[in-house]
Amino acid sequence: MQMTTLTSVSSGPTLDRLLIVGADPGEYDGLAGAAARSGQRIMFAGDAGAAAEMLAVEGQDTDVLLVDLAAGDASGAGSPKDRMAGLPDHLPIIVILDEAMVSDLPAYLAAGADDFLVKPLRRWPVVLARIEGAAQRRRLAQLQAADHQRVRELQRHTRDLTEIILPLGVALSAEKDFDRLLERILLEAKAICNADAGTLYLPTEAGDALRFAMVHTTSLGIGLGGTTGKPIALPNLPCFDPKTGKANVRNVASYVALEGRSVNIPDIYADQGFDFAGAKDFDRRNNYRSISNLTVPLKDPDGRVIGVLQLLNAQDRETGEVVPFDAYAQQVVESLASQAAVAMTNQMLLERQQKLVKIEREMEIARQIQTDFLPKVLEQPAGWQAAALFYPAREVAGDFYDVFRLPNQHLCLVVADVADKGVGAALFMALIRSLIRAFSEDTSALGLSGAARTAGINVDSPTGRQIAALTTNLQALNTVVLTNDYLIRNHIEANMFATAFFGLLDPRSGLLTYVNAGHNPPMIRRASGQVERLQPTGPALGMFPGTTFIYSQVQLDEGDTLYTFTDGVTEARGPDGAFFTEKPLLQLLVEPVTSASALADQVMSQLWTHIADADQFDDITMLVLRRTPVQ
Repeated sequence: MQMTTLTSVSSGPTLDRLLIVGADPGEYDGLAGAAARSGQRIMFAGDAGAAAEMLAVEGQDTDVLLVDLAAGDASGAGSPKDRMAGLPDHLPIIVILDEAMVSDLPAYLAAGADDFLVKPLRRWPVVLARIEGAAQRRRLAQLQAADHQRVRELQRHTRDLTEIILPLGVALSAEKDFDRLLERILLEAKAICNADAGTLYLPTEAGDALRFAMVHTTSLGIGLGGTTGKPIALPNLPCFDPKTGKANVRNVASYVALEGRSVNIPDIYADQGFDFAGAKDFDRRNNYRSISNLTVPLKDPDGRVIGVLQLLNAQDRETGEVVPFDAYAQQVVESLASQAAVAMTNQMLLERQQKLVKIEREMEIARQIQTDFLPKVLEQPAGWQAAALFYPAREVAGDFYDVFRLPNQHLCLVVADVADKGVGAALFMALIRSLIRAFSEDTSALGLSGAARTAGINVDSPTGRQIAALTTNLQALNTVVLTNDYLIRNHIEANMFATAFFGLLDPRSGLLTYVNAGHNPPMIRRASGQVERLQPTGPALGMFPGTTFIYSQVQLDEGDTLYTFTDGVTEARGPDGAFFTEKPLLQLLVEPVTSASALADQVMSQLWTHIADADQFDDITMLVLRRTPVQ
């Protein structure tokens, strides 16, 4: 095969390369000169085979194929169709004929020729202009064909968008059953691409793995998950290596979940970027052949991946042959994924809202139950004033207070604070409140007083009063010890405890017997204006087994005020995060106290001023008891 190349040095805008087939290069010296002056290059090939070899190497820059059919002995040999056979049809072809061959021109044009020249060729600039015109026409035709193709793709995309994707998005949004929604997403995606198999993954609650929500393989008759009721006995797909904690980017589904980008693989067996050991094992066990793979993320409006859609083995609709997922199919599936993600997000938000409504209702009930635990009316013995305020930081609280009268007419005072917040603290609070009530009202704790009466001792005598006082002291101590022992014995694994101030007041004498189990020291504002603190006499309830508690006593005289509170008062936070502290509390207590309720209101007013527009950080509880002075 003869191959000869003539080159030129200058440049030209219209024609870069011309390949002449079957010609004697010497016949075209004039054309070579004209081309050189225009900066164009001419190449020669002896026949169609040589031309094909040359085009395989340099064909991208070749503009026109010039075929000399009138050269030497080849003139007139064979039919036009035969003589045009083997020539590439992606370039404009100009045939060179002699006078005797012109009559066959229609046949040559029908066989693929775009233009013709007739020998003898003398006016080379004119010949070159004809060649350039043919190149321009081919380029225009190619541009027009490309434009037509783009228009067809846009029309197809518009049709699919308006007739498939958007109506499907509306239908998905109307689907109320989450399993049916997931199943429809997968089946519609398979139908759009004519894919044989598909899997839909959802993140686990912890977000560190993907779980199989739906699996379908048409050719194998496999349908698991969703409305099928058939469980998917496949382990979760980890998104991170359990040993190193590194992202699992070797699996295509976890990669898409982590990176939020689609992956399109023509043949998984030829791919080197991902580990398809699981798919290959499935193929071996089921006599299957996984080939093309398209994996697409489903993102919520904030860009978070809420699912992964994986399709397998796209099939040609006419032949059934497995083909790669083309760019258009990927684009359509991504559009579907966007619509599906919106529907899934709406469904999840709806389900979450329904759960929240149910939780809110249950919390309202819990709050009402907890409110019922608090005394509806405070005991107000003659000569005494009592007031209480209670503001939970959440729907339910870990604080509580209680005031109730015992059979011996002593007044029981309780203020407690569970060291936690929320539902768990509220339940623990309810337990402690019930224990204190039960153990305080147990008449066995009054055994000494009853025994004195049985023995004929006058309980109003000095000896009787001593016995009654000892009974009260033991009762206070017994209530706290029994409550602590019960919590340790039955609930120590809950790792919850409560500080508590428990007091028994004799309204006639004003003697207060108390146990302070790790609670904020209550303050006594004496009628003289001095302030005293009732320090802890033992640790918090439920902390240590075998705890030793002791009781203490204090006398409340006329004009004295007992202010008991939880740490939600002193640790109330302002907008800058600063605590309220004891300082403003002491300043209020130094001022004259007109009534128990007035003091509680004054403290609360200053607390609200301090908190301002900040969120209430902790439960606020206070109990005020004042012995009114004789007028």
